[in-house]
Amino acid sequence: MSLLRLARAVPQRGLHISRPLLAGHLKWQNIRHDKAKNDAKKSKEAHFLASRIEASVKSGGTEGNAQLQTLMEKARKMNVTKKIIENAIKRGTGEVTGEGSAAAQTTYEFMGPNGTAFIIEAETDNKARTIGRVKHAMTKFNANLSPCQYLFQRKGEIVFEPLNEDEQLDDVLEVAIDIGADDVENFNDVDDEYGGARLFRILTDPSELNSVSNSLASRGYKLRDSKSIFHAEDLNQVDFPEDQEKAFGKMIQQLDEISEVTNYYMNIRQL
Repeated sequence: MSLLRLARAVPQRGLHISRPLLAGHLKWQNIRHDKAKNDAKKSKEAHFLASRIEASVKSGGTEGNAQLQTLMEKARKMNVTKKIIENAIKRGTGEVTGEGSAAAQTTYEFMGPNGTAFIIEAETDNKARTIGRVKHAMTKFNANLSPCQYLFQRKGEIVFEPLNEDEQLDDVLEVAIDIGADDVENFNDVDDEYGGARLFRILTDPSELNSVSNSLASRGYKLRDSKSIFHAEDLNQVDFPEDQEKAFGKMIQQLDEISEVTNYYMNIRQL
């Protein structure tokens, strides 16, 4: 349901107001959190962040680009070197080339037990090698290559802080409608990336990601992240198969160890 339609139907309430995650309610949340904390993943994320900086400059330039500023701040917090950041910006402006890199972005789709669906994004210079590694990881969860992108929508995602301690989701709803966002909700920090901070998340059309990010920043909001994601709507989400906990953990661990994999998305229900 769009923000506008929901606002008309239920004027006093926000949309998709998330309840706090209950400890132990879904074991896969803890598995993702535990397995994600390794040096290989951090190195991979730093490389991917540089690619995101380059893409942000290409689409939104360097001046007045709130998404770019957010990505640069994330890079600094991750201790990505200044040279890597500067080179990413120069590649985005066309000042320098990709220095002959043959790496290409690719996407894989998998279906697993109980209707679980996965989209794996990778950046590789050897697709045959990468798909072999990804397939090997996914077999740990008995997941096989199968079209599933129809279960997801491509969305722009913006994670940001409240203006103040008193601001609630209902307050942000009005802002989200005004700037043309599709959806707004409390952000669940599954991977503990933000240390438990209270944050909001806006979903929007990918083509509007830069403009919505800039609009939020111009209103005084501090952005924590701004990116394009694959999002599974509520009707396409499934419960975590509890009997597959160990297998799921092995799959996530191996995915995180594949240097070419930049991100992965799933339709497993979080609440």
